[in-house]
Amino acid sequence: MKVIAIVGYHNSGKTTLIEHVVDELTAMGLKVGYVKHDPKGHGETDREGSDTFRLRGKTCKRALLSPGEVTLWEREWSDLMKFLHERFSDCDVVILEGFKGERWVPKVAVGELEVEGVLFRVKRSEEFKGVVEFIKGMEDNL
Repeated sequence: MKVIAIVGYHNSGKTTLIEHVVDELTAMGLKVGYVKHDPKGHGETDREGSDTFRLRGKTCKRALLSPGEVTLWEREWSDLMKFLHERFSDCDVVILEGFKGERWVPKVAVGELEVEGVLFRVKRSEEFKGVVEFIKGMEDNL
């Protein structure tokens, strides 16, 4: 499995870039996973007042099963590599959005963000084909 992190400042185009890259990789027949880093807990999935929100902090895991989709919340995880092995081992590529502090993950930076581990840089999301080629050339790293 290949794991790559897309990093950049807020509103730099990370998600748009990821959408383009995922489209290209899946068109090639690859299974692509996605993990969004939400370090401040501002994710929009678990809206205040919902049943899953009301049970947060009371259970060690929560899940929302919808037709064709599962959203899983776990109280705590401390090891990203272990999490990816357990939950995404069936993927060819896993794209992380954020996680700029994970030293073992190679990174693609959108814009001028300076962090350790950046191996490829784009100025804007329209440069996604270069990112796809970079990912294709990567060795499995997990």
